[in-house]
Amino acid sequence: MTNWSAQFEFSRGDLELKVDLQGADRPLALIGANGAGKTTVLKILLGIETPSSGHFRCGEALLYSSEKSICVGPENRRRAYLPQGCGLFPHLDVLENVGFGLRAQKSLSVSEVNKLSLQALEELDVSHLKTRNPIQLSAGERQKVALARVLTMRPEMILLDEPVSALDIMARREVREILSEQLHELKIPAVLVTHDVRDVRELSADVALLDKGKISLQGCYQEISERRGDEKIHPFLKEFLGDFN
Repeated sequence: MTNWSAQFEFSRGDLELKVDLQGADRPLALIGANGAGKTTVLKILLGIETPSSGHFRCGEALLYSSEKSICVGPENRRRAYLPQGCGLFPHLDVLENVGFGLRAQKSLSVSEVNKLSLQALEELDVSHLKTRNPIQLSAGERQKVALARVLTMRPEMILLDEPVSALDIMARREVREILSEQLHELKIPAVLVTHDVRDVRELSADVALLDKGKISLQGCYQEISERRGDEKIHPFLKEFLGDFN
């Protein structure tokens, strides 16, 4: 598993971020109130937003450093991003959607792209949907297809923005199981934005709370959940943990 660390400052409008994060063998769940800047943090790690200062290192690769004037573009970072709403293209069928990122690289033939795309669909047990358009799919099926597109890229890090928030209970459970299996198999870092403690529990993720532009705490779920009875616990964290043990 690759160790990674990110320390940066970012300012835009009313949003002020001063973030210090690190991760290794477990996914990291980024939690916080709406508008706290969680999605912006993902976009900075992805490389489509640029901080004013700081660094981002993943393993031996230094992807951003204001001190050394390094800023690797998103196309060269090998980060995979699963946004809210899946981000599937309605005019492409499932197989074309899954292979979109590979085709953009222009380093593989059409047959190679299709082979890898079909393989990813088979891994998620949705290859029978390959000729359908996204509008013909259920929300759970669309999310699996979007995840298949992420997996075809063989990324070095996966960034997920509320990956199961739009799904029903059964689909959420199924997608979480798939995510857990794939992350364990690929052994790559993952950061996910979530408002659901079940994502943390079922993905065995660490937790980082973004509050007032800063990471106010970071640690494993077990340690953080033990603070439930602490009268000084952060109000958002108390609500997030709810009644789960």
